[in-house]
Amino acid sequence: MVATPDEISFGTLVLHDTGAEFELAHDFVVRIGGGTVLTAPVGTATDGASIPRFFWRFIGPPMTGRYRQAAVIHDAGYTADLQWRVDRAPIDYDRKAVDALFLQLMEALGVSWWRRRLMYAAVRWFGATRWTDR
Repeated sequence: MVATPDEISFGTLVLHDTGAEFELAHDFVVRIGGGTVLTAPVGTATDGASIPRFFWRFIGPPMTGRYRQAAVIHDAGYTADLQWRVDRAPIDYDRKAVDALFLQLMEALGVSWWRRRLMYAAVRWFGATRWTDR
């Protein structure tokens, strides 16, 4: 599923602040190319990009920045809420695929090369503890 950034479209992201994190107030849909649809359903919990406070001055806070939409899809993939369909057929995915998707979506959102590579490396190195087995 390699697509150019202009082949990726993002729906409207509507979040509800629950105090400790955010929840999707509506389904959040991302379309890649002609046949891939990613849906984070209403109620999916997210903390945005799980960036330790110390790094906020370099990367940015978790719920701001161009990476926010990619982080929501990534969180949905990690919690097994993400509905990933190719040509309407649901597909199974693993942690590596969700992390690669995060990188691809950040590129489409215009996140700088160094920032998206750093964030991708962080989820590859430290994300295993947050992954929910299917």
